[in-house]
Amino acid sequence: MEKRAGGLLFWAVTILLITVTAFCCVETAASRTDLTRAELESCYREWERGIAEDIREYLGRQGYENSGVTLTRVTDEDGFREYTVSIHHSSIMEMGEDGRGELAQHLSARIPKSENCTFSMNFF
Repeated sequence: MEKRAGGLLFWAVTILLITVTAFCCVETAASRTDLTRAELESCYREWERGIAEDIREYLGRQGYENSGVTLTRVTDEDGFREYTVSIHHSSIMEMGEDGRGELAQHLSARIPKSENCTFSMNFF
């Protein structure tokens, strides 16, 4: 009878250890996924800052110094991102619609393409 109780205790402890190990592995994987999301978000922020800075520099070289450039985004639950680039400069607003359209094309060509995001331009 003692031998049987010892064997039962052995299996109970073994099952408990396997359960704890499995739980730890699952939680580690889940925390790594969150870390990866945080790292991905950090990469996107750097990428976004680079785009806004590149647009400012390009506009400055084109004679539109001190342009206000704002990059906003909306991210859906699947991670798809919609960006809006808003540019504020009085001389740009004095251009005709064709001139602003051409400028928007030049600026759009400077933005790296990605399959999980879209960009639109607004001038104020």
